[in-house]
Amino acid sequence: MDNKICFLFGQATTPYDALPLIEAAAEKQYNEQGIRTFIVGNRGSFDSYAATAIKRLKRKYKDISLLLLLAYHPAERPVHLTEGFDNSFYPPLESVPRQYAIVRANRYMVDTADSIICCVNQIGNTRKLLEYAQKRQKKEGIPIENVAEKN
Repeated sequence: MDNKICFLFGQATTPYDALPLIEAAAEKQYNEQGIRTFIVGNRGSFDSYAATAIKRLKRKYKDISLLLLLAYHPAERPVHLTEGFDNSFYPPLESVPRQYAIVRANRYMVDTADSIICCVNQIGNTRKLLEYAQKRQKKEGIPIENVAEKN
């Protein structure tokens, strides 16, 4: 089985009660889609809850990897991985202006991931990213689970 990747993103103000929903969605992706690598950022409550959910699953499933998505080159902004992260991932963004780095890193992941778990229920950048992902979903059929719809 090839290494399938799930990208997780959501609103910085995601409520704590989303944590079990994120964990359940990730376990479903693991079991039904064959996802073994989960990639998450490090800004805001959603990213924190997503990392926590995947770290919990790693205790149950030993073949899961958790990667930290970097928007800035690690030589420019050194990164300290917290416990539970296996590595970091920096997409090919060297030519992207700094002010667009986060948006472009997220779009790169939407363009390349095998599945997506998100928590989006408001307007803003995460809503735009979800809409961008839904265009790929219509074209290629990648699974997207928005846990905000379960709250």
